[in-house]
Amino acid sequence: MTVLANAHVVTMDDAGRELDSGWIRIEDGFVAELGSGEPPEPGDDLAGAVVTPALINTHHHLFQTLTRARAQEADLFTWLKELYPLWARLDAEAEYAAARTGLAELALSGCGTVFDHHYVFPHGEEGLIEAELRAARELGVRIVASRGSMDLGESDGGLPPDSLVEELDAVLADTERLAGLHERGHGARVQLAVAPCSPFSVTGRLMTESAELARSLELPLHTHL
Repeated sequence: MTVLANAHVVTMDDAGRELDSGWIRIEDGFVAELGSGEPPEPGDDLAGAVVTPALINTHHHLFQTLTRARAQEADLFTWLKELYPLWARLDAEAEYAAARTGLAELALSGCGTVFDHHYVFPHGEEGLIEAELRAARELGVRIVASRGSMDLGESDGGLPPDSLVEELDAVLADTERLAGLHERGHGARVQLAVAPCSPFSVTGRLMTESAELARSLELPLHTHL
């Protein structure tokens, strides 16, 4: 058990309460009780610091942490086409480094939950989603990781190079495999989503079958529009 005392607690509850000289009792990583005045037992003195619930990042691309300084003046499609060849070299070690860096930055800014849209899966590379989940667990950040996908390459009118797109059946099979990592219920810290990338990199069939799979697995569905 941990007690945080002498804080200005912004509860963000329905009543919008803010507690001067507030205290928070934490058990097993969750807020068990809060109030103002004398805490139930001595705790860490926060000297009047403001305490709020953690922020939530609703859309991120953690793997792009490694290439954020590239093509900064380009428009979207030019930027993507310049970076696709770099992302095609992504492996689990690089994904772990990118995720740990990006998640640490978010945690330091007050973010406690992150949705990550990962849609690049170079051929022959495995364990990319597992690598970012490991980073999140180590840092104590709650994560909703998505199994993204691209199956519409340049030769068929899409934007990404053919070398970076996947077969539809392989995408759906791997998504179903990763769904086994999805935690449910109170206290869930790792969750999964189904996330075909975008209309310019995904076929209509993959969009449709991804939605059907998400519904059958009772997972969130996410995409770019």
